[in-house]
Amino acid sequence: SPVKINEFAVSSGSPDNMTHSFIELYNAGDKAVDLSGWSLTHHPTQMPIFSSVEVPSGTQLPARGFYLMALANSGLVVPASKGESTLYVRTTYDMKVGDTVQIDTGSAMESRKIAAIDTPSEPEPEQDMRRWRRRGPRGEATVWQPLPDGPVITIKAGSNNIPVSNVEGFEVGQKMAIGYGATYPTVAQAIEKYEVVTITEVGKPGTQGWLSMDAKAGDTNIKVSSTENISVGDKIRLDIDSVGHGIETVTVTKVGTASVRNTFRGPLAADEDPGTGLELAEPLKFDHASNMPFSARGTGITFEPAAAFDHSSNEPVLALGTSITLDKPLAQDHEIHAVVRDEKVKTAGYQGTARPDQWFGGPAFGSQAGNMVLRDASGWVVDSLNYGGMVDPWAAEGYQATSGAGESGCYVQTPTMDMRRRFGFGGPGGPGASQESPNKSAGRYPDGKDTDTNCQDFLIQQDTSLALAANAGAKNIKVSSVGNFVVGQPIIIGTSQGSEQVVIEAVGTAGGTTLSSDVEAGATVISIDDVQGFSVGQTIMIGSGTNREKAVIAVITRPRRRWGPGGPGDQQGITMTLAMPLKHAYAQGVPISGSGITLATALKGTYDSGVLVIDYVPTPGASNRYTP
Repeated sequence: SPVKINEFAVSSGSPDNMTHSFIELYNAGDKAVDLSGWSLTHHPTQMPIFSSVEVPSGTQLPARGFYLMALANSGLVVPASKGESTLYVRTTYDMKVGDTVQIDTGSAMESRKIAAIDTPSEPEPEQDMRRWRRRGPRGEATVWQPLPDGPVITIKAGSNNIPVSNVEGFEVGQKMAIGYGATYPTVAQAIEKYEVVTITEVGKPGTQGWLSMDAKAGDTNIKVSSTENISVGDKIRLDIDSVGHGIETVTVTKVGTASVRNTFRGPLAADEDPGTGLELAEPLKFDHASNMPFSARGTGITFEPAAAFDHSSNEPVLALGTSITLDKPLAQDHEIHAVVRDEKVKTAGYQGTARPDQWFGGPAFGSQAGNMVLRDASGWVVDSLNYGGMVDPWAAEGYQATSGAGESGCYVQTPTMDMRRRFGFGGPGGPGASQESPNKSAGRYPDGKDTDTNCQDFLIQQDTSLALAANAGAKNIKVSSVGNFVVGQPIIIGTSQGSEQVVIEAVGTAGGTTLSSDVEAGATVISIDDVQGFSVGQTIMIGSGTNREKAVIAVITRPRRRWGPGGPGDQQGITMTLAMPLKHAYAQGVPISGSGITLATALKGTYDSGVLVIDYVPTPGASNRYTP
């Protein structure tokens, strides 16, 4: 088929909208193509597939035409049935009581007003980021995968309790969705479902650990790497499966402390505290070696009614805490990921100027990696891609291997710049950004290009940021990177209101920062605030006006970034050693920079340090524009 996945964005635009996402199809052929009954499936990495976006009957895609699918500001996270007035949704970000929402699309669409909104309160960003790194998003978990007695366990239908990887964000009385229908190994068109239950008790999540010291037959105490979430009465399987002996299950009678450190890289030293460990109900029957893994399933989450289906390890468990109540019940059934769209919301979902041909309600794109598969009405794969990693290797188009140490296959680069994000919550869908994120997309260039190698057929916009502020009237800007920018290329400074387009007249060197402390004349070592963009051997400018001089960088000292409770701290103690002593003295805050980018015309506006500089913006529903 000449129809291709031609361009997509997964998380672009302002820091207040991390779900500005779209997928564009393109007909590279000379004849119109009937898209009736076609489907597009996408999912973030490590997530099951619960739905596909179905193209309505009668949809024709003209030759050289575009078809734009866009993520609505919200959508159903579980199906909603006729007569229900409470909808469990992906997000309620910026939705207000009294707003009108459209549920679903086409002939299935219903309009209702929002009578009430229920959104769980978020914890403090720093606390939540620590938990995010450890467990994942609040209110999201998976069925526990205990090692070594797994790798996959099945909780049978009729059970009222399920072991989980995380319990944070789950509350008694709350509705909870448990995924079912996983196949092992996963097959190409597997669709999983959720069953909805009510939480009656929240216990402890599962814990994975290992023995931190050898344990001998007859011992009634074991030293362990972790005692987190282990309770009296827990049964623990020790050692690994071997022929004839070595497997035994012990019962915990007392929970003490873990060893002072894990022992994965070597045994405890004589002066290191092994902890008090776990007391056992019966003496051990066998010897067990240090570092042998064990798991405790925890007390899990109890619910009612009893499970109607089997549930296996790693199937998703979702707290249904985010909901809207409608002013009157639904008149018909609606499937999972049906659109729930509030036209007044301008800070979530697709917000482009081109109106989409079709809205979809979810799932939200993975900001790191994911997969997309386009199928025709008969179910045959027409086009597919992995972005950010080999998420589904079977769905990689053509030959996708790459050679060399550390290579992991050929896939489309994720069109985001996560290194600019800071920890915190700047909007719906996970860790937010306190700075503006680049408005970027991945797309084929030229439109429809397909050589069966996704890492070469797709490009993304080039971007950098201002390393120092730029004033109106300036014809030179200092940037954090000059890579791939060329003379004559148009660039856009700023991606929100007040941005302007200029043309590059000359490309110099990157880098821009300020002195972090005063420096005397004759000094050869200077302390600076940031080192990004600078390199050894580079000629830099220090100061401004008449008190300005050139210097050459001989050495750059980059200390390790400090980590605090809420994430990475600032870089302290960054220094440059210069090839020759300074002629002048300089005060703290004096600028230091490379030669930057020279512009053909002077800037009209004034821009702060950190403002984005990009070559093109995404073009949903129109011909792609990238710099090859």
